[in-house]
Amino acid sequence: MRFFELDAVDITALSAGDLRELVARLCEAEVIQQGRRPKSVMWGGAQEAPDGGLDVRIEAMDLPSNDGFVPRGICGFQVKKHAMGAAACRDEMLEGGTPKLVLADLADRNGAYIIVSGKDDCSDSMLASRVRAMEAVAETLPGKASLRVDFYGRDRLATWLRRHPSVALWVRARLGRPLSGWRPFGRWAATPPAQNDAFLVDDHPCVIDANSSAKTPMPVSEGIHLARERLRRRGSAVRITGLSGVGKTRFAQALFEANVGEEALSPASAIYADLGENLTPTASELVSYIVANDHAVQLVLDNCPPDVHRQLQKQVSASSAMLSLLTIEYDISDDRPEETEVIHLEPCSEETVSMLIQRRHPDIGKLNAGKIAEFSGGNSRIAIALASRVDADETLTNFSDEDLFHRLFSQRKGASNELLECAEALSLVYSFNVSSSEFNDELGVLSAIVGLDRRGLHRAQAELMRRQLAQSRGEWRAVLPHALANRLAKRALENIPVDAINAELLKPENLRLFVSCAHRLGYLHDFEPAVRMANSWVSPGGPLHDIGSCNEGTLSALLYIAPVFPETVLQLIENAATKPGFASRENRNFRLFVRLLHQLAYDDDKFDRAATVMLKFSEGEKSGENRDSIVGQMRHLFSLHLSGTLARPERRCAFVSKLLESGTERHREIAAELFHAAFEATHWTSFSAFDFGARRRDAGWQPRTRAEELEWYIGFLNLLRPVLTCDDLTLRDWARSLLAGHFRELWTFAGCFDDLEEIVRSHASKGEWPQMWVSVKKTLGFDGDSAHPDLLARLESLSRVAAPSDLYSEIEAYVLSNTWDHIESRGGQVAFSDEMIKEKVISLGEMAAAELGCLERLGPGLWSGEFDALHPFGIGLAQGSVDLIATYERLLSLVQLQAPAKLNPQVLQGYISAANDIDPRLAMVMLERVLDHPLLRTFFIYLLSAIKIGPWGFNMLIELARGEEFEAWRFGQLAYGRMHESLTDSELAELFTILNQRHDGFYTTLSVLEMRFFAGRGGNYVPSEDLLSTGRDAIRALLGGKRGQTELNRIRGTKRIAQQCLSESAPEQEVEEIVRLLCEGLDDLRIRSSDFEVLMTTLFRNFPEIVLGEIFTGDDRERRLIDRVFKCRFGGASPSLNSMPVDRLITWCRGDQDRIVGVAAATCAYSTVEATDIPLEHPKRVVLSASIKGLLEAAVDKQCIVDVMFAGIQPMSWSSSLADIIEIRAKAFAELLEHPLAEVRNLVAERLERIELTVRRERQREAEDHSRREQRFE
Repeated sequence: MRFFELDAVDITALSAGDLRELVARLCEAEVIQQGRRPKSVMWGGAQEAPDGGLDVRIEAMDLPSNDGFVPRGICGFQVKKHAMGAAACRDEMLEGGTPKLVLADLADRNGAYIIVSGKDDCSDSMLASRVRAMEAVAETLPGKASLRVDFYGRDRLATWLRRHPSVALWVRARLGRPLSGWRPFGRWAATPPAQNDAFLVDDHPCVIDANSSAKTPMPVSEGIHLARERLRRRGSAVRITGLSGVGKTRFAQALFEANVGEEALSPASAIYADLGENLTPTASELVSYIVANDHAVQLVLDNCPPDVHRQLQKQVSASSAMLSLLTIEYDISDDRPEETEVIHLEPCSEETVSMLIQRRHPDIGKLNAGKIAEFSGGNSRIAIALASRVDADETLTNFSDEDLFHRLFSQRKGASNELLECAEALSLVYSFNVSSSEFNDELGVLSAIVGLDRRGLHRAQAELMRRQLAQSRGEWRAVLPHALANRLAKRALENIPVDAINAELLKPENLRLFVSCAHRLGYLHDFEPAVRMANSWVSPGGPLHDIGSCNEGTLSALLYIAPVFPETVLQLIENAATKPGFASRENRNFRLFVRLLHQLAYDDDKFDRAATVMLKFSEGEKSGENRDSIVGQMRHLFSLHLSGTLARPERRCAFVSKLLESGTERHREIAAELFHAAFEATHWTSFSAFDFGARRRDAGWQPRTRAEELEWYIGFLNLLRPVLTCDDLTLRDWARSLLAGHFRELWTFAGCFDDLEEIVRSHASKGEWPQMWVSVKKTLGFDGDSAHPDLLARLESLSRVAAPSDLYSEIEAYVLSNTWDHIESRGGQVAFSDEMIKEKVISLGEMAAAELGCLERLGPGLWSGEFDALHPFGIGLAQGSVDLIATYERLLSLVQLQAPAKLNPQVLQGYISAANDIDPRLAMVMLERVLDHPLLRTFFIYLLSAIKIGPWGFNMLIELARGEEFEAWRFGQLAYGRMHESLTDSELAELFTILNQRHDGFYTTLSVLEMRFFAGRGGNYVPSEDLLSTGRDAIRALLGGKRGQTELNRIRGTKRIAQQCLSESAPEQEVEEIVRLLCEGLDDLRIRSSDFEVLMTTLFRNFPEIVLGEIFTGDDRERRLIDRVFKCRFGGASPSLNSMPVDRLITWCRGDQDRIVGVAAATCAYSTVEATDIPLEHPKRVVLSASIKGLLEAAVDKQCIVDVMFAGIQPMSWSSSLADIIEIRAKAFAELLEHPLAEVRNLVAERLERIELTVRRERQREAEDHSRREQRFE
């Protein structure tokens, strides 16, 4: 892509002043690219002044020395438009025969001095002579060794310029050769050149950080600072939204102005475009270009539709380029990507608008300016347009809004009823297309609605454009600003019968126009004709009468018109929800309805009904669902802040109370989520814009006082109080877990001291509620140091009250929990040590060994929990036992008595481990008893891991492996806890030989082997051949499995397995069998090559001859295997013949030309220079693979191999720009233009011409596609 590139002669065409500014801008862009602020670049002074100064100076001490265009952090540039020979360079550095003082300063600071000429093109010898002359002067300086000198002619300057497209745009503008639609920094807001363009700032809060929790408006100066900070981040995406005319473009321009606030963004890095214009290149093409070349750019795109922003944002975030994206639009969708920072602008103050008018029209007078500002409502575009229609001697004091509207519309061209009528019709829709061949000729449809000639309507939209009352984006038009369009739309609805509008609009082929009209109606909720028209659409026979059968396109109209009649829409959804399958995730449009219900729940009187339908949608959602979670949407409604509803706290409490009273498990799960939201006290987030047509909306009810905030939390706490004393133990434990989990934030951040204290004293005394005691201790540990002394004393008192009072309650608190949940205190110091807690748990186990009765009280929790404290508790039980066998038998009887459905005998594992340390013989007896226990027998291998496996343990493993009772997967326990290290290679090989014959036993073999090889990495461990052979047996068993049983990717670390088991020393006979099974599986589609990419790559590298012999058999099977093994698949890597050593590949061909051509056709002709895990469809640079070049040299018929390379230029699949991919591969292909054989050079040159034509055609197609997508209003 050469859109931005300029030639050396273009540098010469610049004026002296422009040349100096060019160097300064390049320096700014360079230091920004290296992560520094542009303020380190200073420039000024007369171009030809013989004052010994510097034209451009860089002061960036922390900039490392490099070989780039700014070689030192301290750097001075002398810029000359004329030619500078060696003598001229020497004279430039001297003053009165001695070096200029500035040179000594640069030398003292280890700097660099560079002379720039806008005229010279230097060969190597010419450049060397100039640099030698400069070095000769530098040699006379005291710090001569520290000063670096260089010379930049116009050729090097042009090369430097190619690194910075934003600066190249500026040069094009200075030369009068701008790109179509793309502009450097300048007056983007279209302020007339002769008028003052200073940015107006006041303290009026009109900027909203849509990503913040509070979404509180801030003054514009703070908004400027916020936007700058976010755009400085590499790969950031920022979106400025707001109604047309509120000053979004001027705000964006101010980000780069040094006289607005502090730390302005560098103008040298800015590129701007209005997507409403025809752009060459398109925005998507430009982003691809910037990313591919890693340019430091801040890209500003005005009038950028939401879907285009999302697509560009994905391009930016997926790259590591130094690119920041700033888009501007008057609309924003709720499905904004989380990576986007949104800054929303509200209308500025009337005072600011009045000042702007007086600046633009000084003769208009303060009174008239104030009247216009009042009429515009802070909209500067309307104000400026109206002010230009007022004469200097007029007064608007007594004008009505209708008078001002007519003045704005008619301008100085006189009233035109026909133009007004046309504008009314065009304003019925949010946007329209003027093409007669696309979208069912929307202009023709609108002309039929209004009863006017299509040509007349076309002339009218053109006139509205000339009067700046409409905007264009390609073939799309929209009447703007919205305040004007809404007023015109109201007149249209008054003047045109609803039936006449619907007769055209509701035709199926006019769906887009119908939705656009709904978009407009959504802003007219206070206008009765708009309500009447919306009602016609939901009435019997209307397109939205049966919303359950509507498709997504039609339903988008419902989203738009919902603000017109919320009550009606809520009734529609309620009625639809009574039908089976509607209120369910199975409804393909459930996201749309849930989003709409969330908006309808805003009003207090509609909350219960909307939330009830949302509840119905959520009942069938699985617990913990994270993807488009309906319960997640409900959670927002029960948040103290950013809830998006005005529902009173007591109403929301009552809703949750009903869930608790229902008694269903699903309702209790949902209630828990709502409690989590209600108890949040530190961090509130929302990605909603809280907009709903033109209705006044905000973030919802929020507490105005500390008392109201406290009432919120206490209200939800009170819902749980009766549950704490109910007879249902499951429900009671649920409530206890909920309260304990939120104790810290409710105490420290919400300040519910009295209520929490009462709950703890009433329900948690003497260890009755272990979770609560742990939570109180955590609060002390985290917040005790910063707590008020009185509150600290109360917390310490609660800790003592809730502390376990006997051995049982202490065991319950410590053992039925995880060690990391506890905080201990020793010597007055708070400790978070797991080891300290484990010591405590072991000591409890020792004490429990003397009072085994307390274990019975613990119940099934002792045998079902996943808590890590259970293992050290078992250790303590053994250490404290006076009779290890008797205690063990007691434990076995408890398992028999209390065992839950899902048994987890961690306690026994810890017990046997400690018993083994005391008396190994007793540990063996215990394991033998496990084999006799009906519930524990299947856990034998897990419990065997408690000891070092000896001969008896190994023999038992062999015996169990030969039987049918133990599934093969249970032997996978050997991979964990270093259990396998107790066995020798020969013992493992014997066991694996048996397992490989069992169902799915090969998975266990490979899993344990992977861990064996992982544990032995970096040491002296060398696997035995017997063990490696069992690994190969497992691979053969895997490859010979049935469809669905051959997924090597189920095992981690397959690369280690392949490298060890299939090393070059592996027996060829076994490898041949593996390759045969692999190819058979690929041929009959039992296995996929993507599942075995690592295995195949290892085989290709170590046994190329065996693989080639199995695949290239000259029959139909060969063609199928080539397709299934080597063809590049979208989105991932495929095994490649490029993995094979080239010399062995060529040797295998043995000069057979058919073989050479066949192998070449299967070879991937191109390989990426970047990391191997980057798909070949998306690299920045590729080269011809060594394999294809080797095959070219070996081939007699060179054309066949060249044609393979030529065919490989077109990828089989891609997701970004096809033109870019072809162009990148073509550069690699062009390497053969230097081939020693003229035949090859000619073949390549002819095909490169065809490739260039293909790229041009594809770029044109892509540009047209991007333009259609980028130039829209909706």
